[in-house]
Amino acid sequence: MPELPEAETIARQLRDEVLGKTIVRVRAFEARCVRTHGSTREFEQACRGSLITEIRRRGKQIVLTLDASRSLVVRLGMSGRLLVGNPRDARPQHAHIVFSLSSGLELRYIDPRTFGHLSVRSGTELSRLPGFEKLGPEPLSDDLDERELRRRLSRTRSILAVALMNQRIVAGIGKIYSDEICFHARLNPLMPAHSVSLLQARRLLAAMRRVLESAIEHRGTTAADGSYVDLYGRPGGYQKFLAAYQRAGEPCLRCSTSIARVALSNGRGIHFCPKCQRFP
Repeated sequence: MPELPEAETIARQLRDEVLGKTIVRVRAFEARCVRTHGSTREFEQACRGSLITEIRRRGKQIVLTLDASRSLVVRLGMSGRLLVGNPRDARPQHAHIVFSLSSGLELRYIDPRTFGHLSVRSGTELSRLPGFEKLGPEPLSDDLDERELRRRLSRTRSILAVALMNQRIVAGIGKIYSDEICFHARLNPLMPAHSVSLLQARRLLAAMRRVLESAIEHRGTTAADGSYVDLYGRPGGYQKFLAAYQRAGEPCLRCSTSIARVALSNGRGIHFCPKCQRFP
């Protein structure tokens, strides 16, 4: 699933390609991808003729402001992609929504598994949009310092890796970056999140910002399944810097100990170095 760096990459690229453009035509072919609307026609009518006046990211979501009064919310889900293309080029398989823009280009939403969806909402204040009101602070913002991070972690009984993926605690982190942040902070991802000290929270926050900023710089991570690509169909570049995620059995980049993988009850795996990330 695309996480903060992937969503931020796409949002920045969208600013270059679609900001200030008008949606001339919309075709929605899969009702599940616009499931908060009564029909695909309703969604098409809500978008058609709108001027894209702003593009933002909140957590893992991308928000396009329409006519400075409404919000087109893009939730990519597990396999969703946004791609720009020439209308003369063949559309990719599973292109469930196609926006024709005043620039002559198309913005295409592709989603093989249809877990993601798009919706048009009234208003532009992010905190008032459905599903946004309970999101935690952005990890790269000044709203989050080590004391606030520790306070938020202290209120959960989850292990640290799971707590970092809780969007109510901090927004935008998923499986990939939870593993990487814990590795770079030298904290065991299986430790109780509520036991994180202020010093550990400081290390955790520093690692969080370092990892996420580097991942954004390299246009995100394309994992082994290849599901994520940027707006132009290119894979991300951060996967070559991964130190823990999907490296089970490979040597730790710090101490050469084999990276371990522990499976959770939901089937997710947590990757870490048993030596570098020992419990205190």
